[in-house]
Amino acid sequence: MNKLLFAAALGSWSLLSLGGCKQIAEAKKAAEALKAAASAVADAKGGPAISSEEDKDAQLGNKLGEYISCMNGTSKRVVDSRNRYLSWVVDEKVGPTGKERNIYGLYDINASTCLPNLERAKTMQPTLPEVESAAAEYRKALEELDPVVKQAEKYYDQKDYKDDKMAKGKQLHSELMNAFAKFEQVNKGFEDRVTTLNDAVNARQFTRLEKDPSRRFQYLSQKSLNEAKALIKLTDIAELKELDLQKYDVALQTYDKALTELEQYAEAHKAESSKASFFSSYLRSSKDFLKSAKELIRRKRDNKDFNKEFFSKSSPSMVDGHPAQVIEKYNRMIGDSNNLRY
Repeated sequence: MNKLLFAAALGSWSLLSLGGCKQIAEAKKAAEALKAAASAVADAKGGPAISSEEDKDAQLGNKLGEYISCMNGTSKRVVDSRNRYLSWVVDEKVGPTGKERNIYGLYDINASTCLPNLERAKTMQPTLPEVESAAAEYRKALEELDPVVKQAEKYYDQKDYKDDKMAKGKQLHSELMNAFAKFEQVNKGFEDRVTTLNDAVNARQFTRLEKDPSRRFQYLSQKSLNEAKALIKLTDIAELKELDLQKYDVALQTYDKALTELEQYAEAHKAESSKASFFSSYLRSSKDFLKSAKELIRRKRDNKDFNKEFFSKSSPSMVDGHPAQVIEKYNRMIGDSNNLRY
């Protein structure tokens, strides 16, 4: 299981899923960046500062961004911690035995970093009853998981299993797996609600950008992100045979074309593209994502199973053409896109 990052809503910002990445920049800045860009365009045209729809979307995106920060940071950390633990536990149903060749433990999930975001979202408009209820459940599940993970992380970090013959490790296993499972279930409900709203905001903003020639550069950037998202959805596979070659190839070519179009525009309009903060980083990570995505389709074409590679279980992101690597490259690209300022 690998977690995809979300790009924050609005403009060049987008969302991930629990399914490893930089945490997104504060969503407040995203909303402010959208307002500033819209106001600048309107001023140049002598029109109103910002449309009521765009203003409402900026407000909604601001609130969603607080939730997205938790999903891109803390939720992903939970997935990474669980993956780390199960990378050395041979049988998930049995748990650790003390006879494992390597005992890596797991990661602290840093739950406290997400709590301020959830608190801020409570006081922000608009009111979103279903999302806010899901956020409360998310916090509860996170606070139940956190102490169990901390206890286990300390136990393995101090190598205390050498003193009790893995007795505590065996005891903690079921607690860990139950808490992980509960969090995953709650996170999915929370994430689905946020994703639905975020996608709608992104779609409306994309339509506005498409109709505004003065924001062509921002439109092409968002278009490349949209095509990347369509491509990465097809990468959520556990085995090579699950990859739909025809659909993946179409999505890959479409993304390649969108990225080429963006790069060509940026090259032809350097005065404009040079003013965009972090654009060079975004373009570089986008190319890295494309390169990794191409390696996956080559594996499918040549029937070279990524699960048979040496690091496929312990460090799958090190394997060229492994879905985990493609997702990791995608996440880096999303991190850079969330830093874009026009």
